[in-house]
Order: sequence, then structure tokens, then C-alpha cells
Amino acid sequence: MREAVGGSLLLYLFIPIIILIIFFVAFIMNYASAYRAANYVVTQIENCQGRMNDGCNDMDKIYREIVSKYHYHSPNNKISPCYISNGSNSYVFRVSLPVSFEMPMIGNISWFMVNAETKTIQNLPSKYLNDFGGKC
Repeated sequence: MREAVGGSLLLYLFIPIIILIIFFVAFIMNYASAYRAANYVVTQIENCQGRMNDGCNDMDKIYREIVSKYHYHSPNNKISPCYISNGSNSYVFRVSLPVSFEMPMIGNISWFMVNAETKTIQNLPSKYLNDFGGKC
């Protein structure tokens, strides 16, 4: 009888520890996916010099590439970067992507954001700012 109680107590200790380790690994993997996706968006904005939809990538195309390359799915299925004015005709663009989990009976959980910023992009006409979500 004593061995049965000791075995069940051991099970009650190991199962929560294993569950915590699984959740930690899942968080690390989702964070890495969101981090790579945010860096990819920032790289595309820098490569286009902020001139999206002008013969360069648009945000819908970038989102489709992120889903195929990094397996990152945003909860609202879109990316909306914002910008910060950094003087006359120079801007810094910021992308904030949530680290999200899809839990079976709970739904989508996202409590952590990954932020990435571009370098200062200069000599950008204000007509290109309409492609972004607005000021941060």
C-alpha cells in the first residue's frame, strides 16, 4: 500500500513539471517565430525605403510570405506597422506582432508583443505614409 501512495505522489509531482516544460518550449518556439516575422517585415520596409505599393512589396504579400516561410499567423491575419516622425521627411517604422497561442477550449491567447523598428528612412514623401497604420 505504501508503494502505491508513493508512486501516485511521484506522479503528482512529475506531471505538472512536464506540463510546465512543454508550455515553456511552446512559448519559446512561438516567440522565435514572431521575432523572425517582425524582422522580416522590417527588412522588407527598409529594402523598399518605405515606398510600399510602388512597385515593391505590399503588406498582404509580406504577410503571405511570413505565413509560408516562418509559419507565423497573426490573430487578425494582417500586419499594420506604424511610423514615428524623426524630423522633416524622415521616419522610423515600427512593427508590433503578438506572440499567440491557440488553446483548444480557451481560444487564442496573446499576452506578449514583439517589437521591431527600422533604421531612419529619409526623404520619404508623405503620400507613402498612407500605406501604414498611422502614427505610433
